[in-house]
Amino acid sequence: MVEIWLPYGNTEVCLTVSPENLLSVVEPKPRPKPANLEEELEKALQNPINAKRLDEIVKPNQKIAIAFDKNLNPNLLGLMISKLWDKIKISGLPASNVTVIIGCKDGEIPSQTEAENFFRKIPENFRKKVHNPNILEDLVEVGLTNRKTKVFLNKSFWEADVKILLGKIGLHPYVGFCGGSSTILSVCGLNTIHQNYVLAINSKSRIGVLEENPVYADLVEIAKLCKVDYALNVVENEENETLNVFCGEPEKMFLEGVKFVRSFYEVEVDGKAEVVVVSPGGTPYDQNFYDAYEAVEHVLGIVKNGGVIVLVAECSQGLGGENFHKWMVEIDSVEDLKKIVKKNFDPCLHRVFQLMDVLKNHRIIVVSALPNVFVSGVLKLRLAKTVDDAVEWALRLVGKKSKILVLPYAKKVLPVLKTIEIQH
Repeated sequence: MVEIWLPYGNTEVCLTVSPENLLSVVEPKPRPKPANLEEELEKALQNPINAKRLDEIVKPNQKIAIAFDKNLNPNLLGLMISKLWDKIKISGLPASNVTVIIGCKDGEIPSQTEAENFFRKIPENFRKKVHNPNILEDLVEVGLTNRKTKVFLNKSFWEADVKILLGKIGLHPYVGFCGGSSTILSVCGLNTIHQNYVLAINSKSRIGVLEENPVYADLVEIAKLCKVDYALNVVENEENETLNVFCGEPEKMFLEGVKFVRSFYEVEVDGKAEVVVVSPGGTPYDQNFYDAYEAVEHVLGIVKNGGVIVLVAECSQGLGGENFHKWMVEIDSVEDLKKIVKKNFDPCLHRVFQLMDVLKNHRIIVVSALPNVFVSGVLKLRLAKTVDDAVEWALRLVGKKSKILVLPYAKKVLPVLKTIEIQH
């Protein structure tokens, strides 16, 4: 028998698997070495992707708007703004012509303390604004996407001659990857944010997936309607250390960044398995079910139809997600959910959909400290006391000779099927 140790909270649990069953253990790739943020920002701004340098674009009499989401780290923002200003001021443009806007793509405006933390990092003579997506007088309607999203944009951002978005490129639970065009939602009206979010209730709105992803496609259109000129994005590792910086035309820059992120997240797997055992990676990834469940989304491409996913997650803080428990109890079907999401903008709803959608073709067994009343009663899943018990149940469901894939750090991996080279 093969022993495999899986992170579980602050400890580990052991899985014993027969070598005949074990297809492979999928481990994360080593991360690229952290880079010097200042140097990488300088390099990116000097060599923008599919765009001219800012000092070649900006004219002395123009208005510049720089927007970002409130989730950005204030220290990171301060350095990004400083480097941008170094390039912009070469044109002779006065600081008073630059407006920096704190956005909120979740629709909740930042607190005064959060805003002050950002304002302290922004040069004094810049204009500083907090975007409120609920104030209609501060918005302008700029168009309609092919998916019928009405685009309302912050007036100050719209009126600028040069529009710049700041953000981070990384995995996103339903956009596929965040960064690039997606940051535009931070300065849109609540109606636009909500309408775009409704598109997350779709099987193709998945982590790591851009192709045919309706949320992502809609965001690209929104950014084009808003005439965004430029984006500056950072890629970080799990410890928030800088790995790379990308700059230039929003979409081309973003796709280069995504390629880089894929290079260390994607791990090739020989084939799909009937049973996939996943641990998100222990603390802090498995503190509640809402967050830990994302590990399941990472492995959907490598589990066979009708297969079983064993989720090993302590969930010491319960179900998680502000309204996740409420919606899991109240919503009986995907059809119900689709009606609710059109009336309610609640970021928990996409997670409810994802779980319901996965259960159409797969079964999930949970190894967790969660009470069974939550696991079977609320989540409609099966609870096992140990990983070995869970795998034994899974093999009873799909056959004793079934193949098993194990991912001890599933949230750090995007498994992809190995491509077979055709011999000529």
